[in-house]
Amino acid sequence: MQLTPAQIFIFQNLKILTSFSESVDLCIYEPKKKLYITKSILPEDMSYYEIISGIDHPNLAKIDFIIPNGNEMRVVREYISGDCLNDIIEGGKTYSESDAAQIVYDICSGLSALHRKNIVHRDINPNNIIITTDGYVKIIDYGIARLYKKNQIKDTINVGTPGYASPEQYGFSQSDNRSDIYSIGVLLNVLICGKHPSEQIAGGSAGKIIRKCIQIDARNRYSDICELMRDIDNNISFRKNRTERSEPASIVDRIIANIPGIRTGKIYFIIPAMIWYAILLFIIVKTYISIKPGLINYISNTFMLIFTFIFPTFCFHNVIDIWNLLPVFKETSQKGKRAFFYATGVLSVFIGIIFMGIVGNQLNP
Repeated sequence: MQLTPAQIFIFQNLKILTSFSESVDLCIYEPKKKLYITKSILPEDMSYYEIISGIDHPNLAKIDFIIPNGNEMRVVREYISGDCLNDIIEGGKTYSESDAAQIVYDICSGLSALHRKNIVHRDINPNNIIITTDGYVKIIDYGIARLYKKNQIKDTINVGTPGYASPEQYGFSQSDNRSDIYSIGVLLNVLICGKHPSEQIAGGSAGKIIRKCIQIDARNRYSDICELMRDIDNNISFRKNRTERSEPASIVDRIIANIPGIRTGKIYFIIPAMIWYAILLFIIVKTYISIKPGLINYISNTFMLIFTFIFPTFCFHNVIDIWNLLPVFKETSQKGKRAFFYATGVLSVFIGIIFMGIVGNQLNP
């Protein structure tokens, strides 16, 4: 990491306010009255810390820079003002299914940014989560994160917080993104019930999600964090922090993330989806070529395509998160939203069929 003169100057002028441990300090940069957390790391940990420092995500504590300090490296990151989730839980608070889903969804959003860089956090637990003063969720510590190595059989060192660490973190196999999913399942249960899943598992939709997350065999869990997020989104009604929840993505990523079938990343969904889109493209091109010239004819054909194919697809598959866009559905359950949009999609198809009859009369023989 190339340091700027300004970063070097900031580090040289940091004043320690308090030490949380031998390696972690709360510091202040007096000229701007800005708080920082500094942490000592081993040289061998530099590789993944450098990768994390390049990630700018609203649900991850931002690493500002890493600087040599004698025989060690020092990580300098932003100070997050808020309440530690562990303190909230130990205070006896439990959350509704909806509020717990919102917290976990934001954590998953931050994890997705790490997983895209092949970084496994390995220590998702309430001590490493801050609820900020403005109500957002931040993952604040990367102390035992590691790069996933494709051909490695198991982790070199067995680490993790007891109760939240996955079985593979105790030496059964190498930890990967599904290890973080296990921890998310435990955390979701603790948020709702105040207890570890071994004592009591939440009921309803959350309970089904939790059971899948905490499967002993990682192969039986969600395959990736995005699949887990979709399941939470589809089965639990909650308010999303729209302005904070997503890492800026490329245009291609945004398009793929909203194409039904393709967005799953699963080949057995992608192939039928591609066949359907090819058929749909053929129908669109064929009807415009075959229709008699005339503005009314083209308008009728366009409405036919919208009502018969395009709008129902949005309704049935929640494209661009349409189920949650309308304010009127803010307090509606996920099942209620699904029933409404499924019915709307069916109605749209019937309207499209009417236009199809009109278009059929305008086709060239």
